[in-house]
Amino acid sequence: MKKTFLSLFLLACSMFAVAGPGHDHGDEPPAIAGEASPRVLMESDLFEAVGILKGRTLEIFIDHAATNAPVKDAALELELNGEKVPLELHAEGEFDAVLPDSMVDTTVAVALTIVAGDSTDILAGELVLGEAHGDDEHVDDEHGHLFEYLALGALALLALGLIARFMKRRRSKGVN
Repeated sequence: MKKTFLSLFLLACSMFAVAGPGHDHGDEPPAIAGEASPRVLMESDLFEAVGILKGRTLEIFIDHAATNAPVKDAALELELNGEKVPLELHAEGEFDAVLPDSMVDTTVAVALTIVAGDSTDILAGELVLGEAHGDDEHVDDEHGHLFEYLALGALALLALGLIARFMKRRRSKGVN
């Protein structure tokens, strides 16, 4: 009988051996957590552009799609939500624009016209401003399940105890 209770106890305790987030020792390397700046990616057959918002400044990097080389001597025109915004050449293939004050915590439609030599192209994308939508909600949700696991473990222990008691009574009635 002691072996039965010990087995039931060990079986019930194994329910609590659940790896939490970051403790699964899987094959995937851990993701590097950090604050990501809002960004917009725009592509075409000729050009690729990435805009990264740092504070109120939108840094735009423009490359040739085929070679990933920065676009030299490009003339750009930037529109944010249909409003033209002046650009400043920062370095070869790098431009800076200051976001207007009216564009806070919204989704901004970005249109970028690029003229480089004989090539002209219009790129479009969306820049999502405001708080980032990370996986923090998912992590909090995983921690919220701890109470559920404990309740299920307690119910399992109770069920196993009742089964053991029922088996003991059944054996004692069969012996008499």
